[in-house]
Amino acid sequence: MHNGLKYKEIPCPVCQSQEKKILYSDTLGERSAKFDYNFSPEHCRTYRMVQCTNCTHVYSSPLPVRLWENYVSVVDHVYLENQATRYATAEKVLARIRRFCPQGRLLDIGCATGDFLYSAGKYYQVEGLEVSSWSAKLTRDRGIVVHEDLLSTLKGEGIYDVITLWGVIEHFENPQTEIKNIARLLKPGGIVCFWTPDVSSIPARLLGKKWWNVLGQHIQLFSKASLCRLLNSQGLKTEWVGLHPYVMSVDTILNSFRRYPLVGKVVKVIARAFPSDLKVTVIIPGEMFAIFRKS
Repeated sequence: MHNGLKYKEIPCPVCQSQEKKILYSDTLGERSAKFDYNFSPEHCRTYRMVQCTNCTHVYSSPLPVRLWENYVSVVDHVYLENQATRYATAEKVLARIRRFCPQGRLLDIGCATGDFLYSAGKYYQVEGLEVSSWSAKLTRDRGIVVHEDLLSTLKGEGIYDVITLWGVIEHFENPQTEIKNIARLLKPGGIVCFWTPDVSSIPARLLGKKWWNVLGQHIQLFSKASLCRLLNSQGLKTEWVGLHPYVMSVDTILNSFRRYPLVGKVVKVIARAFPSDLKVTVIIPGEMFAIFRKS
């Protein structure tokens, strides 16, 4: 028992094996994980991270019961500062998605403040799903339909042509159950699109615990193999796996480096040589972009 929460040991969320090895010990202790984008060294504190010795999936165990409830009250003003770069990123991502499904009804799971949906609305009939009350209100204020529901309580069967999850599946307590719900909501022939960290990537292997995606809020770390195994097991065939493009500004780069104080100071000095409104597109190894189709 920590922080008044009940913790539970869980089997591998991908293959259900009980066999695992410890990768990283618990560094949160009595603290709570950080759930916002105001990155700091505290964000790097994690629950115990283990690796399944059967399928190699990496996940947090033991895990607080009903961890998702922490997101309901998240208010994240830092997130709002990077809206312009998210719009630009969305256009690059949508260009890829439209090759596989050019139109139809789209659901963005974990839609935050609705930036992706705002861009996608030019091509699709869009809706969002978001448990943060603050984020959901901001999305709704933009005239976008948003459901403040869990996937398990969202009604419907075979109603969406496209479902997207941008930096979301790594937060799921039970990804197998959530993928079943996604498969239920997708039309036959519909697609589901993910951006999630690739724990088998070169940066992840080289940096280990210091990899930028090892965060307290990331309780699942997939590889290409484990993500495809999970999706394929639910009747969703692999269509395409590549790297996610980012459009970044000087400010978004500096915020990303705040969790590494020493390196961040060096980057901050270098950044002074560039215009603050400069935007660049970067492709970073380890940032997986994957598309699957329902049979």
